[in-house]
Amino acid sequence: MRCDRALELMSPFVDGELSGQDRKAVATHIETCASCNALVVDIQHMSKAIAEIGREPAPKALVLRVRSALVAAEDQEPAKKRFVLRRVPSSIVRQAGMLAASCALSVLLTWSFMTSTRQANQLEQEILTAHIRSLLQDSPFQVTSSDSHTVKPWFAGRVDFAPDVKDLTAEGFPLLGGRLDYVGERRVGALVYRRRLHIVNVFMWPAPSLDSVPPMLTIKNGYNLLAWSKNGVTYWAVSDLEARELQRLQTLL
Repeated sequence: MRCDRALELMSPFVDGELSGQDRKAVATHIETCASCNALVVDIQHMSKAIAEIGREPAPKALVLRVRSALVAAEDQEPAKKRFVLRRVPSSIVRQAGMLAASCALSVLLTWSFMTSTRQANQLEQEILTAHIRSLLQDSPFQVTSSDSHTVKPWFAGRVDFAPDVKDLTAEGFPLLGGRLDYVGERRVGALVYRRRLHIVNVFMWPAPSLDSVPPMLTIKNGYNLLAWSKNGVTYWAVSDLEARELQRLQTLL
């Protein structure tokens, strides 16, 4: 399930109104998508806050009376308008204010989610473009070696972190070398591995925090992209290699 479809079903999912395949699909998606998972948590907190304002709905008769008073106030002088509004119970005014605040928060969360989704999609496209661009060159690396002790020092002074370089020849993923690239408006390191006839680019740059982020798989234009964070470094592995083999490489890095 894509993020845009998950967004459409998010509110009914939180409210327990989904059933069958839709609920299962949304639940599976938010387990692997950090943005959607965060949005679910925010919606749950917002719903709880609203519920704690007043657990009993206003009586229908009171609602009708308030509406009639507000309509009548439209034809009155400003002073009389203030008088009518003062007669509205403070609890109703408080609930109305919180409802307006919750609507504004909902709009803000939706905008934030859509913005982060667009940024994620743009980053995915940049990663894929960088991978394909490297395959079109005579050589996809600037330092050619399967020796991690040669490749790792090469990055010193060229990137603002110390990449963890591993030769995985014994595991079936020989290291071919490394290079610099430019994605997400920053310079990044890239390690190049081979799996049989397939080339795998592993892009790396400093993560915003030391917290680990579980791997998330995306399929784009026939390529598999796997993103995760570990030990303060963000990784993106991309290849036309089968997803399960790309995931195996991730466990080895």
